Amino acid sequence: MALIAIDMDGTLVNGKNGIPMENIESIRAAQKEGIHVVISTGRMYESAKEALDEAGLTCPIVCLNGSQIYDYEAKILHNDSMDKEIFAKALSICEAENKTFIISTSEGSFTKCRDTLYDEFFTDKQTGKTHKVTATLRKVRNYSSIEDFNNLDVYKILFLSNNEEVISRIRLKLMQEENLLITSSSSNNVEINAANVSKGAALLKLAPILGVDLNESMAIGDSFNDVSMFNRVGFPVAMGNAKEELKGHCTFVTKTNEEAGVAHAIYHFLDQKQKLKQS
Repeated sequence: MALIAIDMDGTLVNGKNGIPMENIESIRAAQKEGIHVVISTGRMYESAKEALDEAGLTCPIVCLNGSQIYDYEAKILHNDSMDKEIFAKALSICEAENKTFIISTSEGSFTKCRDTLYDEFFTDKQTGKTHKVTATLRKVRNYSSIEDFNNLDVYKILFLSNNEEVISRIRLKLMQEENLLITSSSSNNVEINAANVSKGAALLKLAPILGVDLNESMAIGDSFNDVSMFNRVGFPVAMGNAKEELKGHCTFVTKTNEEAGVAHAIYHFLDQKQKLKQS
């Protein structure tokens, strides 16, 4: 195994947005074997890095679904922003539906309804606590028009709604724009990137930098924004909590994110590697 690419939400982290100790130990075990472990997430860099720092892990990070790639030393290796005209079209479609979306840029995140986003999507209804994943939203601020983004690099729009009809409708509208890539990381969101941006495309850029063969690499994920990774590696692994359709893209299904499925997958392949050495 040359490289292991791991999604974050629904994969590496559990329902409490923490990284289980079993996952931490398995990543360290893989790194000790000389395997590159890469975190590949839809989150902004700051949010992903904060979670890794708390776990005591150091890994390259592919963030915003492949828009940016950071190395072990937190230096940016690659940066893919959205064409301004394409962004304007996507923004118009989102605003025609509602205002519950976040625009990720080189200067942080923007939204027109921060309070609604926190209340409806990022707060635990039982405890009233804000989910840890919203650390990146510390930089969220309002905007007045498309002109506010003229001097910024725009990487991604995350549209959120708990209405299935709204999600389906906006997905269909956005998919008609050939210069956009439309994915999702959960049933209540639509993730909007430039067509040339994906987690899989980012792995293709990162592999020669790290000197690894993707055919000898593994990707672990739970959502449809992970499919591009699955298509690029020799060993695609679906989480046990992934939808059945997604599991069909993979050669191995591990345990759920509540059962440290990442550790289960890593140890499974490390054991296979050891058996091959002994045979």
